Parts: sequence; C-alpha cells; structure tokens
Amino acid sequence: MPKKIKIVFMGTPDFAIAPLQALISAENIEVSAVITREDKKVGRKQILSSPPVKILALQRQIPVLQPPELKNNPGIVKLIRELKPDFFVVVAYGQILPKEILEIPKYCAINIHGSLLPKYRGASPIEEALLKGDKETGLTFIKMNKKMDAGPILHVQRIPIDNEDTSITLRVKMSVIAATILPIVIQDYIDEITMPIKQNKTNATYCHKISKSDGIVDLFKMTAQEINNCIRAYTPWPGCYLIIKNKKLKLIEIKIETNKSTIKTLKPGQIIQSVPGQITIGAKSGAIIPTKVQLEGKNPMSIQDFLKGNTKLFSESLTSPK
Repeated sequence: MPKKIKIVFMGTPDFAIAPLQALISAENIEVSAVITREDKKVGRKQILSSPPVKILALQRQIPVLQPPELKNNPGIVKLIRELKPDFFVVVAYGQILPKEILEIPKYCAINIHGSLLPKYRGASPIEEALLKGDKETGLTFIKMNKKMDAGPILHVQRIPIDNEDTSITLRVKMSVIAATILPIVIQDYIDEITMPIKQNKTNATYCHKISKSDGIVDLFKMTAQEINNCIRAYTPWPGCYLIIKNKKLKLIEIKIETNKSTIKTLKPGQIIQSVPGQITIGAKSGAIIPTKVQLEGKNPMSIQDFLKGNTKLFSESLTSPK
C-alpha cells in the first residue's frame, strides 16, 4: 500500500472547512494535526466558542493545536517537527508563519488565497473584490515564503462574481471549489506536474484588515453603486450603516434608484418619500432605496415596518459622518 501524504492543516474559519474535509476524505492523504486559533468569546453573551476547523478536527479525532503565537515558540516548532509532515496546507489561518516553521515540511507549505494573486494580497481579498465591483475573482494556490501572499504560484482557478453575490455566498462558492482542487494540486506538486511560477510583484495590490469603521456610509463621498458594493462586501460584518441623529442605521438590503428624474433632483443626503412605505436617499452619484434596515439595538425589519415608528429620523437631510 502506497505511503500516505502527511498533512498538517492550518486554518480557522468556515472558509477552511471544505478544504479540510477534502483532505480528510482523500484516500492518499493523512491529516496528522490541525493548527488553529485559540477559542474566543463571541456574541453579546460572550460565550467561549471554538473555531469551526477545531470542531471538525475533533469530530474526526484529529489532534488539534492552538498556540497563541507561532513566532518565538520553540515548543510548537518541536511538536510540528515530530509530526514529520510532507506539506502544510494553510487556509485563512490568521497568523504569519515564521521561517523556522515554513522550513519544516518535506515539500512545502501551500496557501490557498482568495484572489487572483498578485491582486489583492492581504487580509480581505473577497471583500475587496466586491467593494471594487469586480466581475471575476479566483483562488490562487501558492508555495508559501516569508513574505505575505508573495510566494510562487502553483495553480490559479478563476471564478465569476454574480451580481447577487455577497461576501457570504462568494466565500461559500470559493471554499467548495478550493476543496475540489486542493488534493490535485498536492499530488501534482509531488509528481512535478506543477512547476511554481514567480509572481510579478510590480502588479501587486493590497487589501487591509477590515475594521468596524469601514462600514460607515458617507453619502457625500460614495456613489449609489459603491454603497451597494459596500453592503455586498460587509454583510454580515461589520455591516454598512448610516449615522442618523447620532444613531446607527444598518443598511441590510437596498435597491439602486433607476428613475433618472428622481436621481437628477436629489442631492447627497437628501431624502424623499414619494411612495408610501419607501424612502429614496441621494448619494454622491445616484440614489439608494433602503428595503431592509436595522436600528442599533433593534431587530432587522423591512423599511415599510421601520417607517411606521421612525419617520422622524428622516425628517431632515443627512449630513456627512464626522
């Protein structure tokens, strides 16, 4: 019986689940251990919760390691070396791998990145593609080196972005596709079918780690299309919201106004209620029609229901957030 390929898997969120499942299910692969981030308190009740990858690994009786840091951690280096892995597979792990760890596998460490590298290196490539209104994204499998998302490319899979895609739907789509390709990429590397191709660093672009403030909608600086893209990218977190009379109103769903005469008359921040149960708000260019909203501390609701008790919020034009 051929010797199985030994993998140490590093990942944390739901996006990493399908690739891990694919490795577990592959007959020629053994997942020796899973390394993931520490358990964290989540939600209003601050319940201590395990990363999704940890839950799956324990269900499959795979050893789990949760070091707070990989850098300057001789104990974890020793443990990983003792596993004698052929590969690391890294999928949205959330930590940078130091050189001494990258050098452990027999072959290499493979990272699955959610963009067409070198485009959108960094922490939020899926959200960035949606923010920019891209019609296409992809998965890039790279041989990791000490620089972030800069290693040579092993495989690229292009993926169309549908107009209705959000960060949730696109992430699910990409995770499933990554899972189908991953075992093939690993075997092709061993068989020397795949030859790493150096990235063109002159074409590199970068995306930042998302913060809560990224969700603030400025009607004076953002077009209607940019607001729509923001909602697609930042739902469910951090969400996109207007600041109205010192309150946050989350825009969960909107439509873009198509009536040219309405758009022409509306200034940024101006609000009209030409139809009962509906408001139209002017943006830098164009206008938006909120259809589902959520006031901070309240439940999400349709704009029709929201207007029944909150019409005063829209009695004045909105201003640019400070």
